[in-house]
Amino acid sequence: MMAIGLGHPRILNNDLNMLAQIITLAIILISFYFKKKGKIKQHGITMGIAVVLHLLTFILVMGPIFSQNFSYYSIELGVSWVQANWIHVVPGVLVLVLALFLVLAWVIHVSDIAPCYKRKRIMDATLLLWIISLAFGILTYVLTYF
Repeated sequence: MMAIGLGHPRILNNDLNMLAQIITLAIILISFYFKKKGKIKQHGITMGIAVVLHLLTFILVMGPIFSQNFSYYSIELGVSWVQANWIHVVPGVLVLVLALFLVLAWVIHVSDIAPCYKRKRIMDATLLLWIISLAFGILTYVLTYF
């Protein structure tokens, strides 16, 4: 992979994406505050916002960068930041699918939260995968640009 200068648009996109991921994490933390306070509707709304932000960053930044560099990521498996990236990507895609399912299922039954409690294990698994993906995304960013 060729070296990219600091003024390159890809760096700016990655910086903005990292900022968006940190904002997403803050939204998730706020969402858990609402959950702890028993404000389930606000919890659902804030998680929905986090999922939409995650989806947008995937569509606009992460997906295109990954697809453009897929052959490099597939060949250079011995490179530490490539390994970290794979550990970021795989759970990240699962998170996207699970989170979209959870939010859409909630939107369909927004007036009845009882079905949400039945999906608690899926929510917990999604959160764990999201944390893993975020941690390795940050690691990938640090190993790549610093």
